[in-house]
Amino acid sequence: MREQLHDPVLGAVPLDEDGSAWAAATAEALVVFSGRSRPEHFAWNEVERGSWDADERTFTLSWTDLERDELVLEVPAGVRNGDTYAPTDVAPFAKALRQRVEAAIVHSAVTTLPGGATATASVRRGADGHLYSVTRPMASQVTDEEDGEALQNLENRVREGVGLPTR
Repeated sequence: MREQLHDPVLGAVPLDEDGSAWAAATAEALVVFSGRSRPEHFAWNEVERGSWDADERTFTLSWTDLERDELVLEVPAGVRNGDTYAPTDVAPFAKALRQRVEAAIVHSAVTTLPGGATATASVRRGADGHLYSVTRPMASQVTDEEDGEALQNLENRVREGVGLPTR
């Protein structure tokens, strides 16, 4: 796995008990090795958020692109290699996941829309260095005119906060 990465591994977790599939967090991307095909790379700015469910032993990642299905990484309690068993420590991977997702966010703000819903806006740095903004809910999901204006004002505020043109 490490020989296929261009960056140092900040944290990694196995995805099966024989250690043939892994998820690795690097500074540039989340890399998933299935053991059967080429590794998949996911840029950190594409990750909206990640969560760990200790009972289910799963990391769930949601994306800034809401059309994309969540990525669920099932992590075994440990890896067996012959007679040797090593328990899985998810802490380094969880820490790297949190740090890298947060590092992609340049600026963010939260408000309550006039209709009562919570809205967020953030400016993110893409893998190529460009800045762009994301809102939740998306403007296309807001049907009330007052809520739409408030959401646009929130997005303009975070864009202006980092020197991006407003809309």
